[in-house]
Amino acid sequence: MSTLPEWTSDPTSLTLDEEQYDALPDQFRKLIEVIDGNIPSRHSGGPEHSDVARRLANELETAEPDGLRPGVATNVDVRLTARVRAVGKFSFRRPDVLVYKRIPRGTRLSSADTVMAVEIVAPESIAADTIDKPAGYAFEGIPVYLVVFLDRGLYVKSIREYRLDGAVKNYRLTEVHEEELDLEDPIRVTIPFSDLDG
Repeated sequence: MSTLPEWTSDPTSLTLDEEQYDALPDQFRKLIEVIDGNIPSRHSGGPEHSDVARRLANELETAEPDGLRPGVATNVDVRLTARVRAVGKFSFRRPDVLVYKRIPRGTRLSSADTVMAVEIVAPESIAADTIDKPAGYAFEGIPVYLVVFLDRGLYVKSIREYRLDGAVKNYRLTEVHEEELDLEDPIRVTIPFSDLDG
């Protein structure tokens, strides 16, 4: 008979502070997110999900910037500084794609550095990606949030573009992109969905 994991009898074993998180091996840190010191369940998407994220990041990174070229990354920790100040517990998210202000090499990314977060919706992540994460990202003051929806065949169906209304710290849906993503900022780019699907 197998023994149950420690967390089934002791839920506090699913908590971490920043020092404990930093001490974890990299291969384990890639599997989790931390919100208010707790480790919520996190589902990773399949290869199509990963492919869309990678292709979108590549397209954003190679677009011609209007000014200083921002950074673009996939699956990188973003420390939620406003939440930490409000709640007092270590918190971070790992957007599928993010666009950030240029920061010195080796600096940890925070929400204050992030100008756009992108989540690609998987069936098991729809509530987190359309309810929980937008509320959290808006609270952090991230100006742009994109939600990529895949169809049943796992091709890009639509991309919802949300812009932050700073007065109420909430996102407003500003565009539903179909067939192509056409952004003005933080990066001016037009990307046909066929380029994201491969």
